[in-house]
This record gives sequence, C-alpha cells and structure tokens, in this order.
Amino acid sequence: MADIDKDIERIEKGDAWDEGDEVVQVEVKKPLDKVIPVRLSAEKWEELRKEARELGVGPTTLARMWILERLRQKTVARV
Repeated sequence: MADIDKDIERIEKGDAWDEGDEVVQVEVKKPLDKVIPVRLSAEKWEELRKEARELGVGPTTLARMWILERLRQKTVARV
C-alpha cells in the first residue's frame, strides 16, 4: 500500500513520468451510448448465459455480437 501512496504523491506533484517510461499508443473504441431493453423468458436467458459462458463473454456482450453480426449480413446482402 505504501508504494501506491508514493505513486499518488508523485502524480500529484506532477512527476508522473520517469525518463525511462515508454509511450504507448492506445486505440480507443467509440463509446456505446444506446441501450435497448430485450425481454427473454428465464429459459432463453439461461441458454444465452450458458452460450456466453462457453465463449468466455458476458450474455449482453454475446447478444450485442449477434445483433451486429446480423446487421452486417444484411448490409453485405444489399451490396
């Protein structure tokens, strides 16, 4: 805990960077700003949770992935 306190103190003094620190470029994704409520039966919710768990993602992430995949398919079909 003392190390964290020292780091916070350094940052507050304006000494956040060391000479040897490396600059790293980070790609930031556009924030998601719309929420849509989706109603599912308890049975379908559990199916979604199970599938998501197997894929290593959360159920809402999987639902979003499926929606975006379907929208991409429709876009490709129109071209």
